[in-house]
Amino acid sequence: MLRRILPVFCSLLVLSQASAIAASLDDKRVGLTVPAAPWMLTLKSGELALERQQLKPDGRSGYFLLNDKKNYMYVSLFIEPAEECKDSRSCRDMVWKAGNPAWENPQKVVSSNLGDVYYFEFFMPSFRGQPIEQQHMYAQFVVDGYWVDMHISKVLYKPEDRKLFERIIKSVKFEPKKEAESQK
Repeated sequence: MLRRILPVFCSLLVLSQASAIAASLDDKRVGLTVPAAPWMLTLKSGELALERQQLKPDGRSGYFLLNDKKNYMYVSLFIEPAEECKDSRSCRDMVWKAGNPAWENPQKVVSSNLGDVYYFEFFMPSFRGQPIEQQHMYAQFVVDGYWVDMHISKVLYKPEDRKLFERIIKSVKFEPKKEAESQK
């Protein structure tokens, strides 16, 4: 009897450990900040890897680029003092109004919000004459006097990929810096 139960028990133990490891990978977060900001922006890293980080010498602003090679996605963001706009909605409207020369023939433009986060998004079927089927989303966050302009893009976009964009936005948290971090 024990010989029959032991392999089943061992299999269940291995499966439960594997799911615990998978859960811890799902909860892994990447943190981004600038020295002067009172918080650390964190988001679920999933397949995202930090590719580039550029901080201004004054410590008040910076640029970050993350890459998800598995899903053909990029997430870039600027963190800077909220001087030109004071809330998510006004920042979204300002970015849309300013435009960008790289936005070639944006289609299916949507301007909306996910809770307190205002965004706009659009689809670009091509770029410089090459088909790319790229979706763009610009989401704006304003927290404690700092503005985060987040840009998410994905080539070879399909409507079912929309959940990837929402998952990133919904995973964003602003966590107070620990004492040692805030003195840097």
